[in-house]
Amino acid sequence: MRSAAAVGEVTTLKSFDFNARETPENIVVLTNGTICTTLLMAGAVWRSTDGAEQVVREHDDALAVGLASDADDRLYVAVRSRDANVAGIWRRDAAGRWARFAAAEARAGLNGITFDESGTLFAADSVNGEILYLPPGQRELQRWLDDDLLKPTAPDDPVSSTGVNGLKFWDGGLYVTNTAQATVLRIDIQAGQPDKVTRVYSDIPADDFAFDVSGNMYLAVHPENTVQRIAPNGDVTVLATADDGLDGPTAIVVVREGLLVTNLGILGTRHTPSLLRLSMRVDAPALPRPKLAP
Repeated sequence: MRSAAAVGEVTTLKSFDFNARETPENIVVLTNGTICTTLLMAGAVWRSTDGAEQVVREHDDALAVGLASDADDRLYVAVRSRDANVAGIWRRDAAGRWARFAAAEARAGLNGITFDESGTLFAADSVNGEILYLPPGQRELQRWLDDDLLKPTAPDDPVSSTGVNGLKFWDGGLYVTNTAQATVLRIDIQAGQPDKVTRVYSDIPADDFAFDVSGNMYLAVHPENTVQRIAPNGDVTVLATADDGLDGPTAIVVVREGLLVTNLGILGTRHTPSLLRLSMRVDAPALPRPKLAP
């Protein structure tokens, strides 16, 4: 199913240590080219310039999940924890210090996060099937949308217990994946509030995703160990599979050289967490990188 003309060389840029709980979950590239990934089980962030560092020090249950950055290259991490003093969005300042930027309820199963142009942060709550948001100047995540199309389908299985997962703004709407329901949704927005929710694709149990400038959507489909592309006309192409080194792919970013893909390495038996590059001709769009207050 792979299109040989679409992808050239698949390169392993970084291999992580599964036994050290180094399981890459999400990814951003800063304006200076630094590649950053969350390491889910380690509760850490890895930076290509200086390695991994803990987000919440001396707190073993903290999971580092979604990742975003602002105009000043400060990192924002969605942290899951049973501790209400830990759960929420954490930010890394210019001096490399981590501090909680916004609180979340301990019940929240935070996952993907993204900014809009205004500086509002949106967060997927995969466990409860909700989208949360954080307007500029606020310090506690609030419910933005609760809808049946965002819900998980069962509580125990790692796939079916994951509802709304990745989220990105594109073409005036908020696109989201629901891993459990194997759908891609578009949420129209009116005056900052959710309006119509439309199912635009089905039968793809994707995690996170990215767009290119032409509107092609690239999805990390971790239950199937594939990276798939959905063209604007709806055509689906499998770009890479487990034969190319995929082991639970979770997130994608479009760069000049192609696609960067994180391998979580948890599902399945190989346990080969890594960062891959799929070389291909693709142009990255300008992502919202808001200028936020110190």
